[in-house]
Amino acid sequence: MTSATAWQKSSYCGTGESCIHLAPAPQGAVRLTESSDPTGAILTLAPATWRAWRDAIKGGRLPGGGTVEAGPGGVLRLRSADHPAVVVTTSPAQWDAFAAGVRDGEFDRLAG
Repeated sequence: MTSATAWQKSSYCGTGESCIHLAPAPQGAVRLTESSDPTGAILTLAPATWRAWRDAIKGGRLPGGGTVEAGPGGVLRLRSADHPAVVVTTSPAQWDAFAAGVRDGEFDRLAG
């Protein structure tokens, strides 16, 4: 993660814990990364994609379209139809902390 980007993590992530981080991107897009992802991948979600993710999570569902997939060892792979070659990996516990923050509206200001 670059220091010039204002990354935000859920308040449900403990201090010093690895977590999913979000940041605003140009033209209303949202950047998403995982601090423990060894690839350092950064996923950029178009505004409509981020709204669909946010709405699904707030509704108690995983984002659709194969954008969140379970991998070996319980790792979750996050991707977007906007940029399908970019994959961010996270754990179920880190996803749950992120989703709790989404449900509480912690990231609502990022994209309309």
